Amino acid sequence: MAWKYITQDVIDAGGINVSSAEMFAEAREYNIEAVRNYNKKRRNHWFIAVWAVGQLALSLVIGIFLVVDNQLEQMFHSTTTPTWRILLRLFGFLAYMGAFAYFVIYRRDPRPHVMALSTMPILIADWKFIGIVAFNFLVGWLHEKVENELKTKSDYPKFARLTVTTSYSDSDTIEELTFDSIRDKARREHPDDELLK
Repeated sequence: MAWKYITQDVIDAGGINVSSAEMFAEAREYNIEAVRNYNKKRRNHWFIAVWAVGQLALSLVIGIFLVVDNQLEQMFHSTTTPTWRILLRLFGFLAYMGAFAYFVIYRRDPRPHVMALSTMPILIADWKFIGIVAFNFLVGWLHEKVENELKTKSDYPKFARLTVTTSYSDSDTIEELTFDSIRDKARREHPDDELLK
C-alpha cells in the first residue's frame, strides 16, 4: 500500500506526530497492517518449525512400522535381509536426519530445494518415504511464497508499530485520540483563531 504521510524516515523514527484526522487514519491503518504482517510472518515461521520437528518424529514412526512389517514378512516367508542392506538403510535414515537437522533446523534454510535435497537420503532407507520428500518441497515452496509476499511490505522484517502522538491533544492513549480532541485543545490554546471556530 502506498502511504501519503508515512515515509521511511517516519518508520525509522518509530513514531508519527499527527496533525489531522487523515494522518491519524493513515497511521492507524499502518499499525493495523504492521500487526497483520507480523502475525503472518510468525505463523509462517511456526509452521515451518512445527513441520521440521514433526517430520522427524513422523519419519521415525513410519520407519518403525516399516521395520516391523519387514520382520513379520520375513518371519512368514522364512527369509532374512542381508546385513549390508540393513546397514545401508540405517545409513540412509541417519544421513537424512543429519542433513535435515543441519541444513533446515540448524542453518534455518527452508528453501524448497534445500528441504527436498536434505530429505533425499531417506530414499536409501525405503522408497516409500517419497511422500516426505515431496511434502518437504511443498512446505518449503509455501513458506518461500509467503516470505516473498511479506518482503514487499513496509518495515520488513520487523513490522514494528508506530507510536502516534500529537502536540495538539490532551489524549494520553491512542484510543482516546480523535480529531475532535485535537480540535478542542487547539481551540482552547488559540481562542481568537477564526479557522478553529
